[in-house]
Amino acid sequence: MKYASFDHFFTILGNKQRVRTLQLLDIGGPQSVSSIAKALNAEQSAVSHSLRQLLQCHFVTVKQDGKERIYSINEDTVSPLFKQIRNHVEKYCSESCEHWESEKEVFYGHKR
Repeated sequence: MKYASFDHFFTILGNKQRVRTLQLLDIGGPQSVSSIAKALNAEQSAVSHSLRQLLQCHFVTVKQDGKERIYSINEDTVSPLFKQIRNHVEKYCSESCEHWESEKEVFYGHKR
């Protein structure tokens, strides 16, 4: 087993902005850097840096649309992984986590 690969995988997911970017792409679909930055209320340069790291590890894909680069979550592996994470959080974490109420909208993409 390659432990370094697992370490790197979880290091990428250990950054809140990268995780929120992935959540946004998973829930909101393909988006440009400027759209992601606006939605996350983050600096465009910071979002670009995060996307570059996510792209290097194939967490996201990118397509050129004129002058814009449109980023999407990796539908083959990362989107199903996020679905499993949502299921786990909903089943085991939602009631016992003190921050659950404030995170529902981010988690689901809308209020429930």
